[in-house]
Amino acid sequence: MPKDLNFARPGPYTSLSCSFDRGLMRNIDLRLLELIRELHRTGSVSHAAQNLGLSQSAVSMSLARLRKHFNDPLFVRTSRGMEPTSYAEALICELIKATELLESAMERRLHFDPLTSDRMFHLISTDIAQLTILPPLVKCMATAAPGVRINLRQLTEEAPRLLESGEADLAIGLIPQMGAGFCQRRLFTNQFMCAMRTGHPRIKDTLTLEQFQKESHVSVTTLGTGYDVVEKALEKQKIQRHLSMCVPSFLGVNAIIAATDYLVIVPGNFGRFLAGSGDFKLLPLPFSFPSYSVTQNWHERYTHDPAEQWFRTILANTFRESPRDSQNTRQAWRGRKGSTAGETVRAT
Repeated sequence: MPKDLNFARPGPYTSLSCSFDRGLMRNIDLRLLELIRELHRTGSVSHAAQNLGLSQSAVSMSLARLRKHFNDPLFVRTSRGMEPTSYAEALICELIKATELLESAMERRLHFDPLTSDRMFHLISTDIAQLTILPPLVKCMATAAPGVRINLRQLTEEAPRLLESGEADLAIGLIPQMGAGFCQRRLFTNQFMCAMRTGHPRIKDTLTLEQFQKESHVSVTTLGTGYDVVEKALEKQKIQRHLSMCVPSFLGVNAIIAATDYLVIVPGNFGRFLAGSGDFKLLPLPFSFPSYSVTQNWHERYTHDPAEQWFRTILANTFRESPRDSQNTRQAWRGRKGSTAGETVRAT
C-alpha cells in the first residue's frame, strides 16, 4: 500500500477501538483494505473500481462487508464525493503505520560494516587458539575491524547446542561433522609432531621409533585436539608409549618440557609456536600418521548472516595456506589427501 494515504483533517480518535486481532485477519481479506485506500484517494466508487480493476458492484459489496465488520459507514457521500468518517480517518492512520512497517520489513537488508561495528563474536576453540589462532586473527582485524571484539570460549561437548542457539558464532578445531543442520569449512591442514627441549640428552636431529618408545611422554587430553585420533593410531600400529604425565591443557606444556626430558605429541601449529622460542625442537613422528583438517563449524541458521559471513571469511583468509606451506606439508608427511581448501560442507 503506497504512502499517499494523506487526509485533509485529523479524526477525533487517537487509536482504534477495533484492533487487528487474529479473528480479523481470518475474516477480512487484506486486499479489501486496498479499497479503503482507493476510496480515500479518489473519493469515488467508480474511480476506485477502475483503479482496482473491479466492477462498481464488486466495490460496493466489498465496502458493505467492511462497513459490517467495522460497524461504521467508513465513507459517506458529500458534495465533494465520498468522504471518510472520523472512524475511517483513524483507521487510515493505523493503516499508514502498518504499511510503513510492512514496507520496512519487506525492504530490510541485513548489513554489517566491520569498520564501524563493535560486535562481540563468540568463538569456541581449544586453549591452543590463544597462542596460534588469535594472534594472527587480531592482527588482521586491527585495521579491518578495529571495534570488533572476540570472546574465546573453551571447546566442550556443549558446542553444538551453543552454535545452534546463537550463544556462539563459530567452533574451531579438529571437530567431526556435528550432524544435520551444521556446516563446516576447512581452515588449514595440520600434522601431529613430537616436541622436546632443545638440549635433550638422547635425541638430536632425528627421532627413531625405538627412541620414541623408550622415552617418557606427556599426554594432553583436552577436547578438540585430536588426541583420541593419536591414541587410536598408536594402538592400531601397536606402538607403545610410556606416559609419565597427563595434563588437560597445552598452556603449561612448555614449562613441563623445558624442565624434563619428556616428549609430547603436539599439533604442528602449536609445535612451531614452541620451536620459535629456540628452547624446543620439533621432529616428525617416527611412524606413519595422516594429516588432519582444522575446521570452522557453525549452524546453518546463521549461514546468511552478513556479520557471521564476514567473520568466517576473515578467518578463512587469515589461515589460508601458502603454496610453500602446502609444499612443505607434502614433502614431510605421508597420508591421505585432504579436502579442497575453502570447501564448505553442510550435513544432511
